[in-house]
Amino acid sequence: MSFGKRMMGWVDARFPATETYEYHMSKYYAPKNFNFWYFFGVLSMIVLVNQLVTGIWLTMMFNPSAEGAFASVEYIMRDVKGGWLIRYMHSTGAS
Repeated sequence: MSFGKRMMGWVDARFPATETYEYHMSKYYAPKNFNFWYFFGVLSMIVLVNQLVTGIWLTMMFNPSAEGAFASVEYIMRDVKGGWLIRYMHSTGAS
């Protein structure tokens, strides 16, 4: 028996991972009318959720005044942990 099968047996003895995967994911079949274009609906939903979440997060940190706008963006990019990533995720989703 390989190491992977022994490891999966050890995990399954403690948590039914294989049974859960088979019950919830592998036994369902996709309809025959699915095609490549269905992915774009899911992709647009992911981008919309990304825009909403990152936009709300950026709104909490942003100062919309004429004096404080640049300073708040600089603060987000430099001082907030992961702020640069959130800002770039938001700008990439918008374009």
